[in-house]
Amino acid sequence: METTAVRDIEDLVARAGTHPVWGYTHCLRVNDLAAALGREEGLECDAEVLRLAALLHDIGLYKAYNLREAPNHAERSAAVADRLLRDADFSPTRIGVVTEVVRNHQPGTRPAPFAESVLLNDAVVLDYLGSVGMSRVLAMVGLEPDVPDLASAVSHAEDLRRTLPNLLNLEASRELAAERVLEMDEFTERLRRATDDLRLL
Repeated sequence: METTAVRDIEDLVARAGTHPVWGYTHCLRVNDLAAALGREEGLECDAEVLRLAALLHDIGLYKAYNLREAPNHAERSAAVADRLLRDADFSPTRIGVVTEVVRNHQPGTRPAPFAESVLLNDAVVLDYLGSVGMSRVLAMVGLEPDVPDLASAVSHAEDLRRTLPNLLNLEASRELAAERVLEMDEFTERLRRATDDLRLL
């Protein structure tokens, strides 16, 4: 029964999550990355809870949900997740875990006391780093008020590259972040050389 409900929720997120930065594909990447980190670290977690939290962690940013509930998107996403999971007749215990994982997913937020929360928290951070992270930040151009052009996107990516690795919880995450930071450094160094330090971007 719950597996069918997970498919229904995934279908909903696939339809509603069209945003290039935090849409459905971001949710899938984060889920896969969190699961891989769990295996690497030997952490036991509920794969279905992790998948639901990954699918729903940014739903409060989607147009259908972004004007309701709390102003903070993590709180809004947790409220939407709670409503969707109750409608799907999930157990109250599992709903509580999913909503806490969603509520505490943002970089710099202390994870809830569940393995799923630590894994999702780190996976969200890692998805802002490396080639994927650069792609996501470039996709923000013109969509986010603090990223109006390409030069500001590069500056934003460099800020993320400096700050986000320090927010990771797991050793496996820190190792992967180091690789992804090198990817970003190589990209931005070449871009700066090719554009007269971004003046020609």
